[in-house]
Amino acid sequence: MSRRIAHLALLLGLITAVGPFAIDIYLPALPTLGASLHASPALVQMSLTVFFVIIGVCQLFYGPLSDVFGRKPPIYLGLVIFAVGSVGCALAPTSKR
Repeated sequence: MSRRIAHLALLLGLITAVGPFAIDIYLPALPTLGASLHASPALVQMSLTVFFVIIGVCQLFYGPLSDVFGRKPPIYLGLVIFAVGSVGCALAPTSKR
């Protein structure tokens, strides 16, 4: 039984770390992102604002979904969407001008 608790604690820790990890990777890249996309600093900072707004709006849906389906399915769905988006970003073509 303690092995299962340790497994669940590790899973919860990893899930909890995804959001801060994503932000910690994204924030230092803002100047480079703006330069490579030829975007103004205000426009690049707007992407961070949109990220936080989406996180807040998704909380409105996550709560009711977790009440209906339990906690695990919405968390797993969110992780799958995050993983697919991350792979999509990693495979996006680069542009050299």
